[in-house]
Amino acid sequence: MNNEPVVWTTKGGRNGEREDRLVSEGLIGGGWDALSSLASIQAKEELEALYADAFPDASAKTRSNYVGQLWSLVARMKEGQLVVLPLKTTGTVAVGRITGPYTYRGDLGPDLRHVRPVNWLTTDTPRDAFDQDLLFSFGAFLTFGQVRREKAEARILAAIEGKPPPPVVSEDVEDEGSAQALDIAATSVEQVRQFISQNFAGHDLADLIAQILNASSYPYVDASPPGADQGVDIFAGSGPLGLSSPRLVVQVKTGQAGVDEFRALKGVMESFRAEQGLLVAWRGFKGTLRAESRASVFSVRLWDATDVIAALFRVYDRLPDDLRSRLPLQQVWALVPPAE
Repeated sequence: MNNEPVVWTTKGGRNGEREDRLVSEGLIGGGWDALSSLASIQAKEELEALYADAFPDASAKTRSNYVGQLWSLVARMKEGQLVVLPLKTTGTVAVGRITGPYTYRGDLGPDLRHVRPVNWLTTDTPRDAFDQDLLFSFGAFLTFGQVRREKAEARILAAIEGKPPPPVVSEDVEDEGSAQALDIAATSVEQVRQFISQNFAGHDLADLIAQILNASSYPYVDASPPGADQGVDIFAGSGPLGLSSPRLVVQVKTGQAGVDEFRALKGVMESFRAEQGLLVAWRGFKGTLRAESRASVFSVRLWDATDVIAALFRVYDRLPDDLRSRLPLQQVWALVPPAE
């Protein structure tokens, strides 16, 4: 594997707060706003000294972790190398190639100072297009880390092009920083996502959403039977008979959704006089849907797989016993790593 092309993975913030800027500006990067430009840094030891001065209260472990990541951004990354950005805001994955050197930007906010330019090849590839071992690599806590999986670049490119991946001999490898940087929460969500994908396909996914809504705040929930549904998979209403406001209509897609599905849902809301709408797209959202949906922020919600799982976790103890037996989960507590 030593001669294989280098592949990097990066993050857009703990909650995806940098993702829109990274995609629209064609960048990867992070904050560390107490550090000025690192363009003149020639050695890792210089960076270590600068970081220690800027963050004197950081522990030795934290300092070593972030200095290593910044050194990757400043010196180790090279033009032409592949970079992967899992997008929390859309439930999809962006893949691009680094196109230039490290630069310092003061115009993008304090959480995006230190950057490199990237040409994004895709920003809406579904997560389940990638092999499981790659997804686990994408789930590391590191803002910048190297993916050390066999034939990683070839398999990632095959995934975004919709082609079969090349065969691999072994998946038993360690990614950069994996011993200390595994995002346990993200890994757990990924395992649940895979399980639901395999066991709640088609109409079963709509039934799962209906049960989640019923356990949330809607006493009346009616899931349409398989087949023609008039553009509505689930009706939900408030009050003892489900006739009170707010009334909700839900469309559930096991694949991706775009602006056409969003506009269709808006039309259905008007037809059924529903004040609220929910568009569920298990494989995430594509195109300009997120931007267009902002105008309907108080009437329509978008859920991808991550949002569904978050809602599932919130109400899991209130779900019917038969559903919990089909989807057995337990809660695990873990420490949250420090922010940049």
